[in-house]
Amino acid sequence: MAKTLHRVFLVGFSLLWGWLFLNSVLRWRHNGAAALAAGLGLAALFFLLAKFAAPRLDRLSPKAFRLGFGLAFALYAALFCWLAWLLAEVPIMDLEVVLRTLPELLADGHFTLWNGYYIVCNNNLGLALVLGGWYKLAGIFGFVPGADLAGVAPGIALNALAILASVALVCLLARRLFRSNGAVALAFVLCAGFAPFVLYAPTFYSDTLSLPFALLALLAWSRYRTEPRPGCRLALLACMSAAAFFGYAIKGSVVVVLAALIIQLFLEKGGKQAAKAALALVLCFGLLFGSYRAWQRLSFIDWVEEDALALPLTLWFCYGSHDGGNYSQADFDAAMSVDTLAERKALLNARLVQTYRSYSPVQLAEFMTQKAAITWGDGLYDAPEFLATPQRANWTHRFILEGQPGYMPLVYYCQAYLYMLQLLILAGAVLAAVKNISPNPLTLTRLCLVGLVLFLSFWETKSRYAFNFTPLLLLLALEFLLFLSHKKAVDV
Repeated sequence: MAKTLHRVFLVGFSLLWGWLFLNSVLRWRHNGAAALAAGLGLAALFFLLAKFAAPRLDRLSPKAFRLGFGLAFALYAALFCWLAWLLAEVPIMDLEVVLRTLPELLADGHFTLWNGYYIVCNNNLGLALVLGGWYKLAGIFGFVPGADLAGVAPGIALNALAILASVALVCLLARRLFRSNGAVALAFVLCAGFAPFVLYAPTFYSDTLSLPFALLALLAWSRYRTEPRPGCRLALLACMSAAAFFGYAIKGSVVVVLAALIIQLFLEKGGKQAAKAALALVLCFGLLFGSYRAWQRLSFIDWVEEDALALPLTLWFCYGSHDGGNYSQADFDAAMSVDTLAERKALLNARLVQTYRSYSPVQLAEFMTQKAAITWGDGLYDAPEFLATPQRANWTHRFILEGQPGYMPLVYYCQAYLYMLQLLILAGAVLAAVKNISPNPLTLTRLCLVGLVLFLSFWETKSRYAFNFTPLLLLLALEFLLFLSHKKAVDV
């Protein structure tokens, strides 16, 4: 039964992903066919690496490979940090506001002047607490948060650590899942070639700082599924739940990992074991969530203005329900036209229902397709929006600033890379469905992606909202490359 359900899921995933891929190509604002052709060329290059270079690394001793990989990773990390420093930008949008609120948090341990902001944008409190803790450590060395180069330096350092940790986790998962030197090396090359990691290096925002958490949950799951000791299994469930929660506290969309874990439990374990484990996951997550909300109310925010200022989550679903799904001043003004939070919820719920009822089935399908093409069809993940305000002039601006000579080649490279990943993922899902494979850790990866696709189909529309799950794309692309090159499947 589990294999049958898994096969049905894989067929559904293939159809969904194929629809995303097709519309990413057809609806790209530039030449999608040219970018696709370049993507096919990149796929061929990676196939050659997987076929001929990766197997050679499997002949190395563990010590020799660890030494070579360590040197390569150190070189990549040094280059990455150098580029992050060159790309340093003046913070904009909510990142600029959060950074401006940190001196108050560091001085008083709570918000006063900025109290209203965190009632309105409570989703950014987790980001503020992470940055506040980091800047408190940086303060030992004289750094203070600010919009100048010295003020953003600690944030860039933390962001670089988060992205490099994600690269390391992808490589570690490649080792655990495929158990070969070649898989680890190919995973590293896939990460190194993924330019958005570098482009987002100076942007210490929730999209990047939440990158490692889905990977941590997947790593814990890969251990849990074969762990015989009940105590260790319970500890691993707590780790998975904690990874989902802390990711959620920084970026709300990471909550889909919790739902994916619960479904994966029933696909792989089934019966009472799955039910008990799912209950443990939910209870642990609920305990962390309840403690976090209580901590907010007791320590950081005075909620006396909640009725006057707080915005329900429905507002962001309203943003995502019309006009391309982006921010809507009309929705915001409507929400603030009433006096209490309860009235706002009722008004926005009615507004949301009215909007969706206004669509015919064909109009709704077109609207959802348009949103999906925006979210999943941008190889840059909105990075130029942040990079457009550089701290100082240097050679990188020839590539990152629109209108400069290197900008369009960078755009096409990133788009081609995205198409390569999407095509490899689609081919891998189709192959898995044809071969009717059993549920495995990469099933959890696909479940996370389906959850994110569904969530972002209704949420406010921005391509950067998909960025924190890009390491999962790299893992799924790696799976198909390894199978295509030398028939190596996940070691279950």
